Amino acid sequence: MLTKKQNILREILTVALLLAAVALSEYWFFQLWRLDWHAPMLYGGDGIYWVGQVQRSYGELTGSLGWPFYEVAGKYNPNYDLIYDIFVWFVGLFTKDTGTVFNLYVLVIPFANALAAYAVFRMMGLRRWLSFAFGLTFGMTPYVQQRMAGHMMLAACEFVPFSALLCLWCAEDPAFNRPGRGFFRNKRNWLALAMAWGIANNGAAYYPYFTCFFLCVTALCLMLRERSWRVGLPCLVTIAEIVGWMIPDFFPMVLGILNGQGSTLTNGVYRSPVGADIYSLRISSLLLSPNGYGVQKLANWLGRYFHILTTDEGPMYNENAYGYLGIVGVLGFLALLVLLLRNWDWQTGKTGTPRLGDRLWLLSRLNVMALLLATIAGFGGIIGILVRFIRGYNRISPYIAFFALLAVGLTAEKLLTQFTGRRRGALLAAAVLLLGYGYWEQQGLFTPDYEKVQQIWYQDAAFMAEVEDAAGEGAMLFTLPYMKNFENGSLNNMWDYTLLRGPLHSRTLKFTYGAGYGTQNDLWYKETSALEPEAMVAELRAQGMTGIYLDLDGYAVEDQQATLAGLTAAAGCAPGDVITSESGMLCYIPLGQE
Repeated sequence: MLTKKQNILREILTVALLLAAVALSEYWFFQLWRLDWHAPMLYGGDGIYWVGQVQRSYGELTGSLGWPFYEVAGKYNPNYDLIYDIFVWFVGLFTKDTGTVFNLYVLVIPFANALAAYAVFRMMGLRRWLSFAFGLTFGMTPYVQQRMAGHMMLAACEFVPFSALLCLWCAEDPAFNRPGRGFFRNKRNWLALAMAWGIANNGAAYYPYFTCFFLCVTALCLMLRERSWRVGLPCLVTIAEIVGWMIPDFFPMVLGILNGQGSTLTNGVYRSPVGADIYSLRISSLLLSPNGYGVQKLANWLGRYFHILTTDEGPMYNENAYGYLGIVGVLGFLALLVLLLRNWDWQTGKTGTPRLGDRLWLLSRLNVMALLLATIAGFGGIIGILVRFIRGYNRISPYIAFFALLAVGLTAEKLLTQFTGRRRGALLAAAVLLLGYGYWEQQGLFTPDYEKVQQIWYQDAAFMAEVEDAAGEGAMLFTLPYMKNFENGSLNNMWDYTLLRGPLHSRTLKFTYGAGYGTQNDLWYKETSALEPEAMVAELRAQGMTGIYLDLDGYAVEDQQATLAGLTAAAGCAPGDVITSESGMLCYIPLGQE
């Protein structure tokens, strides 16, 4: 029998091994030897947006956007993910190097996910080595790796395991989160408050929304089984805790909407109710491996299938391709569906320890309700008619993945406890092989184009340094072509958020791009960009603009040089006065004097 001190030491050692395993996995599978820490590993599309969010978090970016009618930097920005902001702020105390801070944020995500999963598996009674294996599997799950390449905030799903834990506590513990005397003497109630804070500040409102949904499902399951509404109270209390923590996060955005100011970089835009169907869950994406389950021929065949989906289904095949559960998750997911066909004799509350059957009973129902909510043309599409802010229902995937892994883990723990002799040895071998194969098969889904990004990053830095010298400190630049902020979509060869490239590399200049959609500056920016060159330049001079920041990728190839020539002539400067980036696509046109 191990002493308490020995148990603590073994726990620390296991956690250290888990962190080391994640570090080695990242280094090898993400090819980190190619990384330049001073250049962000992502710098296109959403990647640029998140590089901008990093700078915003320590105050370097927001104040340079949305001119000339800009109000106060960051005044109406909501905290979609306070945990992210705290991390970036903390790292920003030691370095303001954008590439370093951004890369650290991206790379810390699998560590946080793995540690959270490990903690929950341990609290659910799994032995250390099983918790280690399942924690590592969840930390590096395909959804996380694919989301790291665009929506890092969604890849950071470290509170998803705690959401599942809260649902199980509500079902299993008669004293958990039940109003009344002694509420704060229950340690789990204090833990629930802390978890609720983390859930409320995780995943851009999606993960709090899904967690509250699963708590509602848990409450309904319990009330129908026990035929009493009182058994659902712990779920309602937990939901109230999450909502209570969220209110301060979104108050600035609500205030900005009410007074017509919007918010820079994170303003709300019109979202079609159809979006909840377009970005909904695909069951095929949960089951089909982008890696062909580790078999190259299967990967090639599935690759052709995915390409056909992209071509034939167009907008219906989008980020919802990022749902693959991994082989262990697939087995758990299918098993939970099958378990719906079996009746269980519910014993929770009647026995000292929760039974495996009771936990699988609840997990199977959470699993199928996730499908009914999120799948294409599911209930999420109906809810989306009214609640348009939530539309990416495919983002429920990490919940399904964790439910599946937890089901497999709990079953493995139960069988390892019951089996002895050769049967136990065979089960151990099968578990090690399956978990090892599942871990290996799901790797390789996060592969940044490091060298290309580094080349563009340093080219842009050199270009903007030259522009800063020419324009002077505090100069305002008119950004062309017009692109609304945010979620504009691509414009010719210019992707969404690409106009952030200039502001990211300047500490002194101000730009018209980045105003809250529909605000005074945005309307002026859009109307002015539509004027003929001579009228446009006259208006820019009237507003005190120093020059034009022009991205030629935003124009059709055949119109690029004519656009540049027309603006240069209208500005009254010689072609030699125009500053051009090494790529030839970014230009600075000084306005000079009339």
